[in-house]
Amino acid sequence: MLNMKGQEELFSPPKQEQYDLISKEYTELVESDPSKHFVQYPSALRLLGDVSGKRVLDVGCGSGIFDRELALRGAIVTGYDASSEQVAKAQAALQDEPMNINYVVSNPQEFKTDKQFDKAVSVLVLHYAPNKEYLEKFFSSTNQALKDNGEFDTILVNPDFKRLGEALYNRRFFRLGDGKMKADFLNKDQEASFSVEFSDFSMDDYEQAAIGGGFKKIEWVKLKPEEVGIEKMGEEYWKDFEEDCPYVGFVAHK
Repeated sequence: MLNMKGQEELFSPPKQEQYDLISKEYTELVESDPSKHFVQYPSALRLLGDVSGKRVLDVGCGSGIFDRELALRGAIVTGYDASSEQVAKAQAALQDEPMNINYVVSNPQEFKTDKQFDKAVSVLVLHYAPNKEYLEKFFSSTNQALKDNGEFDTILVNPDFKRLGEALYNRRFFRLGDGKMKADFLNKDQEASFSVEFSDFSMDDYEQAAIGGGFKKIEWVKLKPEEVGIEKMGEEYWKDFEEDCPYVGFVAHK
């Protein structure tokens, strides 16, 4: 049995400065990244379905680009992120264009709300959980925030992605061992502009975390690029994307 100190260590979130460092480097990429705008965001929108008039919780909202897409579709959005810098950017964007969005600096261990949400969403965030116990906390805290029959729609790094070490879709993924992975984000010369490390969770890890977090039904969803993305970037850019996709959808039903 863990003592109080052990319990705190088990659920200790990554340090604030680690989140801020990742988010600072990531912000410019997100604004123009083909994988975000032609795969991850549209896939998350498809999983969520009609959000008009629905309360939606964004787990790991970053700078709020996706939240603004949700609000434009009529959603009532609450987003939280561990990075105070990212939340500040998200709030600043609302000064120029007010929307029905509320932001909080928090993490899954500390997030509290008196609202009940129809749906929750998370786009490329859960793999930053430092361990399986913290991953389950993402699911349990989200489960508690959802209404009965609510669902948690997530986009994840695909645990079964095969082409590790190859420069593909402005990324290069590596398995580091000891439960860790790394992603290099590549510039136009295919050189790493910055890198991030994250946990190497398996599909079973995600499934067990979702069930342990109180969800009753789970499903995996294959992803593909939008037609407009294929037209803009060219078919060669997306070669073999659907056959061996770096990302996957994961839906947990309450």
